[in-house]
Amino acid sequence: MFRDLARMTAQLKGLRYEGALIGRAIWERRSGDTEGVPRVLRDQHGVMELMAADASGRLTLVMMLGHAAPVPPQPSECGQEPAAVRQLRLSVVGDVPAKVLRLRFSAEDVHAFVRAVGDTNPLHAGMRPLVPGLAILEAALLHPALAGATRAELRFHGASFAGDEIELTVRTAGPRRQA
Repeated sequence: MFRDLARMTAQLKGLRYEGALIGRAIWERRSGDTEGVPRVLRDQHGVMELMAADASGRLTLVMMLGHAAPVPPQPSECGQEPAAVRQLRLSVVGDVPAKVLRLRFSAEDVHAFVRAVGDTNPLHAGMRPLVPGLAILEAALLHPALAGATRAELRFHGASFAGDEIELTVRTAGPRRQA
């Protein structure tokens, strides 16, 4: 389901999109159709908003184009890769409890995700690749605690690289159903 939407957005190829960074991703359990290709909603001043939709849901991305790519921290003198804790907030609507999810992606995890969706962005290659924002959102949406989500919005602040711990603070943005 979600990977089909990620595949649609990965169809954007060419120099203009290399190094593009997602600033915000919104997934909604709402069907729609973009005929298998993403539809550009806005494209101005280096910011592109696009939507991909199919029977499983709708994904809207706000991407920054033409910015310098983030560089992973360099290994320390003892050869250890410096891992960081990246804190992100995930706002959800639906029958979902407030929760903190902890995620960690290896380089192999990143490479497998980008191969599966056809993402050729060079930021996701190498020994310490940038974790794709859609991989983070997918991992969160697959968590059993978020099964009742009907909408999820993830805003990105800074880059997360393979090996970093990603701490997602899940907060309910809408009313929860009462039992």
